[in-house]
Amino acid sequence: MASIELEKLIKNYGAFRAIKGIDLSIEDGSFVTFVGPSGCGKSTLLRMVAGLEEISGGKLKIDGRVVNDLEPRERDIAMVFQDYALYPHMSIAENIGFGLKMRGVAKAEISRQVQEAADILQITPLLERKPGQLSGGQRQRVAMGRAIVRRPQVYLFDEPLSNLDAKLRVDMRTQIKRLHTLLKTTTIYVTHDQVEAMTLADHIVILKDGVIMQQGKPVSVYERPISRFVGEFIGSPKMNIIESHLVTDAGRPELRFGEFILPVTGATALNGAKIDIGIRPEHLIPCTQEDALFSARTDVLEPLGSDTHAICLLGDTEITARLAPDPSYQPGQILHFTADADKIHFFDTKSGDRLDISAMPLVAAV
Repeated sequence: MASIELEKLIKNYGAFRAIKGIDLSIEDGSFVTFVGPSGCGKSTLLRMVAGLEEISGGKLKIDGRVVNDLEPRERDIAMVFQDYALYPHMSIAENIGFGLKMRGVAKAEISRQVQEAADILQITPLLERKPGQLSGGQRQRVAMGRAIVRRPQVYLFDEPLSNLDAKLRVDMRTQIKRLHTLLKTTTIYVTHDQVEAMTLADHIVILKDGVIMQQGKPVSVYERPISRFVGEFIGSPKMNIIESHLVTDAGRPELRFGEFILPVTGATALNGAKIDIGIRPEHLIPCTQEDALFSARTDVLEPLGSDTHAICLLGDTEITARLAPDPSYQPGQILHFTADADKIHFFDTKSGDRLDISAMPLVAAV
């Protein structure tokens, strides 16, 4: 196991700077996810750690040793790719043990380690088969087995579940989480799926345009996003954003959006400013019209069994509410919502940065 340090790390492709001076400390034994939209630099950053991309500037340390100029095989890492990268002519046992064979490990020891990895991943009955005879989930477990037998200091996963169907992805998430709990090896996992990022990691790193936008424990990032971008990116369904403007004409600061008003504190100096109100779907609470923060017309209902997603229209703004199942909900119905004031977020409309504003307590839902 090992810690990883990124110090002012830069990656240039000609005149284009893909990674823009990233600083990041990854603790020994931790599970870190890099997450962000396509083109944010997450896979490039992972490949720099792996030694598959040349570092243009800054330092990369693994276990305190600068590895900028070391070949991938000298960094003591194992990487699991999206496309499995298995040898089709070899058996599963041969695929898992191939790296050990190339390093000159004795046959008996290869057999022992292959069997151990197969037991951990529950693929022992598959060892004599060829990759073409396996499902996508089984092949991904074989690729993980090949990484396990290396016993590296660091595991790197590059979107390993993106080719799997929804059920297999959930199953494999559990396998990967269980594997990390068992081996306790430092792990970096790249994904565009924020659900994977939240459920797997003990530390999440959100990237955009080659820059870290926010990092921390998944729950902390979810509960206090530093920007509108992070607030909308993390969470499914995504955070609702309502445009408003601040006025102090009534003697106290309040945000106005359409015919609705939200009293706030800490915003007097921002009179006239445009402010985005952020509320997550699960934090919208149905209530009476008298107690409502706002009312919206139901446009589409998505029954999911455990809950119902109601997509509503607040003027021209689409709002999603996560509600308890209720057959009485109908398209076209006007729904009234309040929210816990502590669960409402505020962002500067222009910059997208979080604002230090608090909502005044709202009337409790009935």
